[in-house]
Amino acid sequence: MTALAYLGCLLGVLVCMGLLDRRFRLVLWADARRGAVVLAVGVVFFIAWDVAAIAAGFYHRGESAAMTGVMLAPELPLEELVFVIFLCYLTLVLHGLVRRALDARRAREVVR
Repeated sequence: MTALAYLGCLLGVLVCMGLLDRRFRLVLWADARRGAVVLAVGVVFFIAWDVAAIAAGFYHRGESAAMTGVMLAPELPLEELVFVIFLCYLTLVLHGLVRRALDARRAREVVR
């Protein structure tokens, strides 16, 4: 069970982001196609960044009993991909929340 701890936490927070997104219709629930494309572009960019860092010798997989040990490529664990997906999704959800707050603020100012 310990070997799945980190991946389980990452998947748990991804589900929470999805619920927040669904509740407020911020990214994937607002426009699924556009949200998926933006999310995919971010994930591809950061995975390419990781691969470049690995190739340059700057990045090495850490040893932890909390990781599954599943490797997508040399020095690129499965958890890294899930973390990058979470990071990109979190950024999009936060952007949607901030945008919604600013829109609400502007609407209140117009009413005054």
